[in-house]
Amino acid sequence: MKHKSKLLKKTFTVTLGILVLSMLCAIVSSSGLAGGIDGSTGVTANQLADKLIRLHVIANSNSPEDQELKLKVRDAINSALSSKFQNIDDITESRRFIKENLAQIEEIAREEIRKNGKEYDVKASFGKYLFPAKTYGYLTLPAGEYEALRVIIGSGKGANWWCVLFPPLCFVDITQGECEDEVTLAMSRVFTEQEIEAIKTYKSNNDMPIEIRFKVQELWQEAKGKLDRAINLAFK
Repeated sequence: MKHKSKLLKKTFTVTLGILVLSMLCAIVSSSGLAGGIDGSTGVTANQLADKLIRLHVIANSNSPEDQELKLKVRDAINSALSSKFQNIDDITESRRFIKENLAQIEEIAREEIRKNGKEYDVKASFGKYLFPAKTYGYLTLPAGEYEALRVIIGSGKGANWWCVLFPPLCFVDITQGECEDEVTLAMSRVFTEQEIEAIKTYKSNNDMPIEIRFKVQELWQEAKGKLDRAINLAFK
């Protein structure tokens, strides 16, 4: 009987939990925070991820020296790849080129590392990786799984740097905000006008209006309290 009571209590808790989460999801969705990355465009993170490849360079550590080295490795790789990617208009061809040249990319990075008096190993790989929401210049990509050329320097425990390798935005310094037309032209090779606008105007959930964030937190606390009280009353 005691075992049955515990089982019923567990079932009751799970059921109420599902109802609470469903309610919160409905609230978030109605606030324009779920689904597409932009409530007005309906563009989704997956929709963007299917059309681009990122370059992701991870430093050995967060020491100033290792962070500076990360940027030098980035510059060396960008310099070597720029002429190739400027002439590639197809993501399939981009994938093939990266996969076929991973060893060469590693060697470019190693040479730059040695030039700077370090003996760190380096590992280049291509695959799908999870990324948080990130802003690069005036472009922001939502959190999600993206294809990327990942270059890990040494232990790979330092802060990372990223850019969009395809379409070739790594080779345009968009952090200065002076080349929007050039960036838009590059993106138009693979993205629709709607998708480009979503990338330029997207804000992560952390940037949602403060009153909405507070309301979600308030509703969660209220729902959690009701859930606890309901369980206690049902199984006194």
